[in-house]
Amino acid sequence: MNHQVAEKIRMERLRLNLSQQNMADELGITVAAYSNLERGVSDISLSRLYQIAKILKRDPYWFLANDFRVEDEAVPYITSNQQALSHQVFMLIQQVQNLQMEINAIKTKIGF
Repeated sequence: MNHQVAEKIRMERLRLNLSQQNMADELGITVAAYSNLERGVSDISLSRLYQIAKILKRDPYWFLANDFRVEDEAVPYITSNQQALSHQVFMLIQQVQNLQMEINAIKTKIGF
């Protein structure tokens, strides 16, 4: 993910008065690992972005949008349809990742 996404995450975290420690604890990672995500040092996977968005009460796609007007949106607005769609996308991503792992295991087993 790019630095704009990382900056949006940082701004939302600060807006909600959450520390990097709070975020790291919620995500089950170290503060250093979270700091690297937020500074754009480490790439953020889509599944990790979904987790962060859930903590920050934002639609994951909001972080990916080119429009950077955090201050214009004092209260995040996510419709139930958007939440359902985001959840479906997340579930599909997880299914694809699981299938990729199964394919790799089969390839290893048959010596491909």
